[in-house]
Amino acid sequence: MRPTLDDLRQVTVLADLPEADLAWIAEHAEVHALANGEVLVHAGDPAGHLHLMFSGQIEYTGEVGGQPIRWVVAGGEVSGLLPHSRMTHFPSTGRAVGLTRLATFPGALFGELRERIPALEPRFMAVLADRIRVAVQADEQRERLSALGKLSAGLAHELNNPAAAVRSAAAALETRLGTLPQLLRAWLEAAPEPDALEALEDAARTAMTRMDERLTPLRRSELEDEVADWLADEGVPGAAERAGTLVEGGVRLPDLTQLAAACPQGGATGVAYLEFRLASLALLRDVLHAAGRISDLVASVKTYSHMDRGGDRARADVRRGLDSTVTMLAYKLRSKKITVTREYAPDLPPVLADEGALNQVWTNLLVNAVDALPEGGHVTLKAGERGGQVAVSVIDDGPGIPPEIQGRIFEPFFTTKPVGEGSGLGLDLVSRIVMRQHGGTVRVSSQPGHTEFAVLLPAAL
Repeated sequence: MRPTLDDLRQVTVLADLPEADLAWIAEHAEVHALANGEVLVHAGDPAGHLHLMFSGQIEYTGEVGGQPIRWVVAGGEVSGLLPHSRMTHFPSTGRAVGLTRLATFPGALFGELRERIPALEPRFMAVLADRIRVAVQADEQRERLSALGKLSAGLAHELNNPAAAVRSAAAALETRLGTLPQLLRAWLEAAPEPDALEALEDAARTAMTRMDERLTPLRRSELEDEVADWLADEGVPGAAERAGTLVEGGVRLPDLTQLAAACPQGGATGVAYLEFRLASLALLRDVLHAAGRISDLVASVKTYSHMDRGGDRARADVRRGLDSTVTMLAYKLRSKKITVTREYAPDLPPVLADEGALNQVWTNLLVNAVDALPEGGHVTLKAGERGGQVAVSVIDDGPGIPPEIQGRIFEPFFTTKPVGEGSGLGLDLVSRIVMRQHGGTVRVSSQPGHTEFAVLLPAAL
């Protein structure tokens, strides 16, 4: 069934064409009426026709790079194969939403269409440009979401470790606090001299000064044996277990002998209290350390995402952004045993920048380096001043980039990664952020064992 001229006039790009031109298009087009949910095209079908939408909608759904995609074409619009489009197969499945009428026009006649109706050429080019713009924006969004997903997974792992440490230490501290009434009762029953409590506190304070002392395994074993033997001789129960806790808390044999001399009536109870005091303090320090780690991670997230600025340009220290990016990617780095060396100039001037956007640059460059490196590789981050500009380099000792493709790596959609693993937009995004948004430059030099991405940004005056 052929479309009517009134049908074709419902399509925006055809609406003002002369009747003769519309008649020629109608002669070669075919009308399709689809019920709700009926499939127009399946993903993978050859793309051989232009679709002229009269009424209803076609919803396209599919998957690109592991991410779902969806868009809708409504009445009055065109879709399918467009003149000058390089599409050969449909990337997604198109289904009717509601009752839908459209016509298909064969791509084999595009050459004749251009000759007969040259006015359509710029219109189809505009539609194609819009399609490319929307596709690029969608790909960029998927690239950002993919990067965010990887960062979130790594961050969750980073937060889980200190959070688990806090929970474990808090549970152990709760258990120890449950023994405090029993310790106090035993101390009161022993009825030591009034000076005994001061002696006990002196022993605790002395031990605390040694809590951070680094001991070799051999020296630790020797000290634990000395303390365990003394505890056993004094009849203190659980001598071996208590010895490890006491030595870890900084207690040495002379401390115990002095305590025993000051507390002849309650020496065993005094030792138990000393162990309780030092072990509880160690657990509390574990909680504080883990909580500090969580606080540092949150601060790194805030710095990385630049949540306190909202994307405005301001004077920024690139070293801070580089450090927060390394923190965000710590899990990914550790998973491949990759080490990072920082070589920062101490008097580096700031840059006037959208710090959040720059952090996307550092992330993409660092992720690319990590992906290119074998296990145990090395990355060097450099930041310095060069002729009134701030120079940042991300260097890896991986296999390098083949010379024949080095000139193409900043092209949109160009990727050396396997299908489905890279969008080819990471370095294109780097180039646009550095060059278009910040007036800088980005260059690459590569040979086996040394690949360097060098970014130059104008220093803030």
